[in-house]
Amino acid sequence: MALSSLREHALRLDEGQLHLDIRFSGSVDAIRALNEGRCVMAGFHTLQDAGAQTLTQRTYQPLLQPGQHKIIGFAQRTQGLMVSRGNPLALHSLADLARSQARFANRALGTGTRVVLDELLTRANIAETLINGYERTEPSHAAVAHAVAAGQADAALGIAVAAEQAGLDFVPWVNERYHLVCLKSALMQPGIVALLALLRSSAWRTELGAIPGYAALQSGEVLSMRQVLPWWDFQRTKRASTAKAGAASG
Repeated sequence: MALSSLREHALRLDEGQLHLDIRFSGSVDAIRALNEGRCVMAGFHTLQDAGAQTLTQRTYQPLLQPGQHKIIGFAQRTQGLMVSRGNPLALHSLADLARSQARFANRALGTGTRVVLDELLTRANIAETLINGYERTEPSHAAVAHAVAAGQADAALGIAVAAEQAGLDFVPWVNERYHLVCLKSALMQPGIVALLALLRSSAWRTELGAIPGYAALQSGEVLSMRQVLPWWDFQRTKRASTAKAGAASG
């Protein structure tokens, strides 16, 4: 939702220096597209408190390489449970979903929201088999919101603005950081330079903050990978690499 707003914001600028050709996919698929040269920038999101030895680390660390990728701040946003008006089943947690056997609409493998759900299930020590509808997947936040609004599901994990647009109630669960990532070699491309300037503008930050569930957070800033993805331990990685090289030479 915020990326669509960003594209429209760029189109309204008088200068016309920036055209955003945005294609939507899951977070994992987006980074893979970047690494395969099919795009110049990818978006992905992680739980704000995702640490070491988590599904978040196991999912994203193999796709991102220090010195090759650069993380750019975009937004903070809230994910939560989308439910019918009035929350008739009184669903507030994963435990409520499991206990009530409410029909759930899930997101597909390769999406950041699926990673978030699986991370939360692990934290709550709830097996995926206890979620009624875990295997039923939809391609987007709007699609799962539509499933709930149409009475095809009782709940779905998603973002506040999608719930609002579908006429649903929203139960906030977690905050996450939405990142942009590009190759280090692309940082000085004119299009990337123009985009970073746009993201840092007060006009864009105000517009982003008006979207339900979103807030500007270091928008347009090139950030330390260790800072925003704290499960990176460069010293440990360096020691492991040195040990491996020593073993090979021996």
